[in-house]
Parts: sequence; structure tokens; C-alpha cells
Amino acid sequence: MADNVFKARLEPSGREFSLTAGDSVLNCALRQRILLQYGCRNGRCSSCKYFLIDGEVDFGKTSPYCLTDNEKDEGWALLCQARALSDLVIRDQDISDRDDAAIITPQDYTAKVAAVDRLSAALWRLQLDLEHPIRFYPGQYIEVEAPGRPGNWRCYSIASSPATPNRIELVIKRIAGGGFSDQIDRLVRGFELAIRGPYGMSYLRTCDRPVLLVATGSGIAPLLSMLRFCAAENPDRTFQFYYGARHRSDLIFVDEIHQLEARMSRLSFNPALSAPVAGDEWHGAVGRVTQILQREVLDASPFDAYICGQPEMCESVSTLLLAKGIPENRIFRDDFFAAA
Repeated sequence: MADNVFKARLEPSGREFSLTAGDSVLNCALRQRILLQYGCRNGRCSSCKYFLIDGEVDFGKTSPYCLTDNEKDEGWALLCQARALSDLVIRDQDISDRDDAAIITPQDYTAKVAAVDRLSAALWRLQLDLEHPIRFYPGQYIEVEAPGRPGNWRCYSIASSPATPNRIELVIKRIAGGGFSDQIDRLVRGFELAIRGPYGMSYLRTCDRPVLLVATGSGIAPLLSMLRFCAAENPDRTFQFYYGARHRSDLIFVDEIHQLEARMSRLSFNPALSAPVAGDEWHGAVGRVTQILQREVLDASPFDAYICGQPEMCESVSTLLLAKGIPENRIFRDDFFAAA
């Protein structure tokens, strides 16, 4: 086909979109406002696993735990990594957990560093000014291109509210040798970064069901975006927020969240420490966040749950909440997979 452009058709819905051979099927779909199920966009989860009824793809770089060789032979592909080699016919998924929110097409932006500050031993806050405002839903994330490494992108959830679209805030865990995070302390005010987005399906749904928020570490970012947004909107909705850390010094944004509690009469903040030390003088809950939920949430069936952090924690909490009665389609996970 001319210019290496192919066509994809989703069955049985009949939705169609064009495919550029050098880009992933998922990226092509999102640019054309075709919503497909996806998660990490790095081939590390199985959210975007779709069955190819017809056509050929380059499967790209995928985790063997998420897409086995046998599954490839059967016709399955991770669409965040798959590149089209021909026209494709793809079995559509029923995305029953979506509301009627309009699809926001990801765009490319140039951002300038506004401020960098350290929040804890491992976590940093990065504030970015954008010349053009970015539209996003609370709970979504962007990708940032690592300085000096063209084409090397890292995913970070947005912690700020959509109400401030010209300045966004990220919470970044510094990892030794990390392509982007290990440079965080060297970013100076005015330094330009390429970003793109928004991405993610774990955004806050619009409804009146109570909300259960669960996070550890930098997983607080998308949940903070939700709370900051809702504090201004003042919805008549219950929020229970469980946040886990090891030591008291690892708890971040505590003062702000208590201020949000005062503004949001139906917000309950429940921090927990898994390994408090004598100097912490901690009188709150002790244990892993999963243990706290086991004790305190007796019936999960009324909730929408948003879970953010390391995959092991997300999996444990999801399993627990399912056992406590929450419907599977009301669990929204944002697993923070390592880039490599």
C-alpha cells in the first residue's frame, strides 16, 4: 500500500482507522480518537492484548509474561507495541468501564521547568510550564522525553488539577541510573522538555458512587489530581484515601491532604506506615496498605476503586477488593512498571 499506510477494522463494531507502518497500532488509534483498552503502553502489562482476526504485525518489544510465543502464534498481540505489516482485522473489546467522557487526543507539547524540589528521600516534585494548555482528566498521565536521549520516553502521572492546564505537576521517584529520573536534581528553571499526552484509562469517572483511593509512593500523584480537582468542584461524593509508606518521612503532601479534608467533608485520609521507627512517633495505622484495607473495608461492593503504585501492590489490593465484593469493571489500576 502507498506510503506504507494500512487500514485497521475492529470487529464486530466495524470501527476503522488508518495505520502507519512505523508506529504502534495503539498510537495510531488514539490519534484518530479511536479508544482501545490499554495501560502502561510499554508492553509490560496485558491491558492492550487484542486478537488479530486477520493481518500481520511486528510484535515489538513485549514481556513474555504478558504475551507468550504461543499467544503470538494464536493471533494475540499487545497493540501498544505491535506495528502493522498489512491491513488488520482486530477483535474489538467491550470497554464497559468507560463513562461518556469525550476522548482527549494525545498531543505533543514543549514544557519548561518551573520548579524542582525534593519531597522525601526518593520522591521529587517537578513543575512544568506549558505554552499551550493541556487537556486531561484527573488520573491520566503524560510521557516525558529524557534529555539527551531522543526517542526515550518515560511515563509520569499528573498530580495537578485539570483546572491549571498551563502548569502541571509530576511526582517522580528517583532511580539510580534512570533514563530521566536520575537527572531530576540537575534540571534548572527554564530547561525545555518534550512531553506528550494525555494517556491512561484510570481517570476519575463521573458518577455518584463512593470512591476508594489506594496508593503507595509516587502512586499518590494521580489520586492527588483527583482530590485537587474535586475539592474545587465540590461534588457530593464520598472519598476514602489509603496511602502507604515505610517511614513517616516518606509520607508526602500530608498537610495539603488534611486541608483538602477540611474542604471536602466526605473525604477520609488514612495514611499507614509499614516499617515505622522509634523516631517517627507514629500513632496511626501500622502495616501494609493491603492489611489496613483488610481490616477497615468490610464491603467493597459500593465503591469505584483507583489503585496506583507498584504492580505487586496493585494486584494484591485488586484481589482483596474483588473478594470483598467490588465488581471487576469498577477497579481502575495504574500500575507503575519500571521502564526497563
